[in-house]
Amino acid sequence: MRVMRHWHSISQHPELHGCALTIGNFDGVHLGHRQILAELRGHALNANGKACVVTFEPHPRAVLFPDEAPRRLGHLHDRLEWLRQCGVDGVLVLPFNHELAACSAETFTRRLHENFGFKHIHVGYDFAFGHDRQGHSDMLRQLGEQLSFTVSEAAAFELHGGVVSSSRIRSLIEAADFAAAEALLGRPYEVSGHVCKGEQRGRSLGFPTANLTTEELVHPPAGIYAVWAGISDQQQAVRYLPAVSYLGYRPTFQGRSLILETHLLDQQCDLYHQRLRVRFVQRIREDRSFRGAEALARQIRKDCDNARALLSKLQ
Repeated sequence: MRVMRHWHSISQHPELHGCALTIGNFDGVHLGHRQILAELRGHALNANGKACVVTFEPHPRAVLFPDEAPRRLGHLHDRLEWLRQCGVDGVLVLPFNHELAACSAETFTRRLHENFGFKHIHVGYDFAFGHDRQGHSDMLRQLGEQLSFTVSEAAAFELHGGVVSSSRIRSLIEAADFAAAEALLGRPYEVSGHVCKGEQRGRSLGFPTANLTTEELVHPPAGIYAVWAGISDQQQAVRYLPAVSYLGYRPTFQGRSLILETHLLDQQCDLYHQRLRVRFVQRIREDRSFRGAEALARQIRKDCDNARALLSKLQ
């Protein structure tokens, strides 16, 4: 899959010219998105071209309405990997800023067509884009008559009593309903990133942890969770090991920032600077303060036993 991060980089991939194209945030690349992408691949085959996606980083609402920006279902590297798994041939990641936000839908579409020469554009049922979201499928069809491209619109994808959407999945994760979130995502919910160095308090208590940042990501309530920790080998194959994670603010130590700390059960690995995937399974208990390090260590041992027992039933 070709990943392009600037308009001028499109010309470096002439094999994408004449593609079928779609536009969207694709946060989480859930089952509704997968329907759009599967249909896009069909349109690409009909046009004898490639399937391409145009997406944005950061999320447009983070620029236009920063106080209302949704927490994301994954980092950009996750989104690109999920798009690759869906068979996308090329992705244009446009930096979203106020200049791009001021661009009219027609101007944006014409620029896309000048660069990609796309033959078909496929959009979601609730698609709107451009300045003040004035762009829509009818406008695209009118412009397509001038520029010789066709337009199609995907139907809403419904499952378990409602339309599958990123906002619906966020609500499920925030309620720690991981089974329902998995059903709509089409894969287990997990957080991934490169392990960063923490304050090493877990190591001093006898429970070394690998720390990930959850900044800007949707997350379940603070607490202790039974999880699977995914580690990549030299061939980039991921193996999942039983683990327990702490998500919270470390009230025992007067912490102020949210952290995700993961302890591998019955395994010892140096994970610094490696990419780690944390797949949430079940909440064990709430986050709470303890009178001191010894009381906290005793509780952590109990948490590890509970997580070990729970995960052993799933192996």
